[in-house]
Amino acid sequence: MANLSWAGTWDFNPGQEAVKHKNNVTGDVTGTGYVAEYIKVNTNNLSMLEYSHGSGNLDFADILYDEQKTTTKSIYYIDYDTGLWTKGQAGASSAITYTRQYDNIQSPTSFAYGTGWYASHPVTYNSLLKDKTETKSYQEAASMHRQIEYARAVKGDIAIDINCTAPTATVDGKGSLSMEIDDDVTQGTLHVGELVANPKVVATKIGETYNKKKNTTTDINRFGHFEAWKDPLVDIENNYVGDFKVQKSMKLVMTKSAPSWMEDWLPCCSGGFFDIPSRDFDKERAGQKGIFDCTCRNQSISTFKPKWNGTSAQFPTVEHQYKP
Repeated sequence: MANLSWAGTWDFNPGQEAVKHKNNVTGDVTGTGYVAEYIKVNTNNLSMLEYSHGSGNLDFADILYDEQKTTTKSIYYIDYDTGLWTKGQAGASSAITYTRQYDNIQSPTSFAYGTGWYASHPVTYNSLLKDKTETKSYQEAASMHRQIEYARAVKGDIAIDINCTAPTATVDGKGSLSMEIDDDVTQGTLHVGELVANPKVVATKIGETYNKKKNTTTDINRFGHFEAWKDPLVDIENNYVGDFKVQKSMKLVMTKSAPSWMEDWLPCCSGGFFDIPSRDFDKERAGQKGIFDCTCRNQSISTFKPKWNGTSAQFPTVEHQYKP
């Protein structure tokens, strides 16, 4: 989907800075009693929430991994309209994966909580089972949600995988969001949902950016704007109440286009050699070195049909030379 590549406050997880990190958490729990777990992780463009509680015989294990791979950076391209080098912002890249397996049976549990009066008056927990998993990808304006409530027993597993790779000046980015569900619910409720916003163009004013001559605001894709949710591209709402065994697989993939741009045979001709941006120029634009080490020439020669003899200069013969 075009124009998902450019950064803005609507592209990112609100309030989350792009701090490079890697986080790994594993857990394996077996016991009888009461459990309440809350897990929330954020990158600057992704988020994941896991919340569960209940009493009884509980047996579950999970593995969590999240990483902020890169931070937001500037990229340079030549604008079609002006022909000048233009500086833009590319979003950051991050990933979150989470898997969870569980076999929980609800029942009341009591135990002496402390000394004195509590020793002779045990505390009783009688909490039905709840298990909620929610994932969001902000650049893709998409979310997936699964929630079990009021259940007497829950058995199954869930796996999520969210990945947001930002584009560069030359390579498209990619965003993906997936959720695999296998739930066996006894006397409870199960909700499964997916939502993908409609990236409609919404006229908005950004700071002091305002075209007074045309008396119009700047048109951009505001994926965080409430207008985008009025008519979503994907809206899935599934609800089950009772005894159900449910298997579902959901996967969303989007392409975030690299900027369209024009390029002469020698980029510096557009505005002079010293106008070429230095930041990551070699990495983003393959550099100017190809001009001077003849790799540009050799690549160009290889495309000629019929085959071009690149071992010697092939200037016009005398009869074809221009004579003023």
